[in-house]
Amino acid sequence: MTVKNENKKRLIYGFLILLAVSAPLFITGDYPRHIMVMCGIWVISSMGLNLILGYVGQLNLAHGTFFGIGAYATALLIQGLGFSFWLALPIGCLITAILGFLTGLPTLRTKGHYFPITTMCLGISIYYVVARWDALTGGASGLFGLPRPNPIPLPFGTEIAFESTVSCYYLVLFFVFLTFLVIARFTRSLVGKRLAAIRGNENLAQSVGINTMRDKVIFLSISTLIAGLAGGLYAAYMGSLMAEQAHFLGSFEMLLNVMIGGVGTLAGPIIGGILLPVLTEMLHFLGGLRLVVYGILLILIMGFLPQGIAGGLRLATQFYEQRRAAK
Repeated sequence: MTVKNENKKRLIYGFLILLAVSAPLFITGDYPRHIMVMCGIWVISSMGLNLILGYVGQLNLAHGTFFGIGAYATALLIQGLGFSFWLALPIGCLITAILGFLTGLPTLRTKGHYFPITTMCLGISIYYVVARWDALTGGASGLFGLPRPNPIPLPFGTEIAFESTVSCYYLVLFFVFLTFLVIARFTRSLVGKRLAAIRGNENLAQSVGINTMRDKVIFLSISTLIAGLAGGLYAAYMGSLMAEQAHFLGSFEMLLNVMIGGVGTLAGPIIGGILLPVLTEMLHFLGGLRLVVYGILLILIMGFLPQGIAGGLRLATQFYEQRRAAK
């Protein structure tokens, strides 16, 4: 039975990968493809938030700010220092992770609701620094004219360029797969069991010898690194940055993605990161009223599917398997 389930999972994963890779073939037009790229970026950032929230049990309300830090770090390295995108992106991610590490050392010592409040205050502070440091970040005017990622040279004088929306989609898709595999590796290993113990009962986890503070700081750093990765991709793709990209309110959009998709599930951030941006475009004609739709959707999902859409699908699958086994 277990082997059959594993084979089914592999078939489903294979189908979804094939669907993602072939999507530009049947989704045409620059704007729909632009939405696809943005969905990929939000999926990456939401997976980063889900790592610290769903698996460690800590809500980082500065996650959107770290997205902005990664975006600005990558952009400034490219535009200000002339770095290649392929060098600027990992350095920008590293800078974001170091700031996440330094943030976690004092803030993760707090308990209960104090950690989210502390990180929200940090996000507000960093946003105002970004918005008013004209000499470095461009302030309210932002940064413009950022180049797309440098072409990747191939044999026989050919290269992979990233001027088109489709090529940028495949670049972002590559990092979606990479991020997913890294998080899946963490959560399904012994490390994942430690994180589950911390999330379930931190005091009990400490009593059995788990260094909870160390693990929380490490995974906050990894979570912020993933946010910085999404931000760096955003900067290179969009070609411009505004201070709003470092606003802490971006954390709530990512949180909405995770909660609707399913907190603590691998598929949840992917579902939410695709569903919400697409829904935003479909409801664009409503203006500010679309926030009411989001609120109603969130209430319904939390009321009927407390584990999100991914959790609901998992429960439906388990129920179906039980019914089949009972026949």
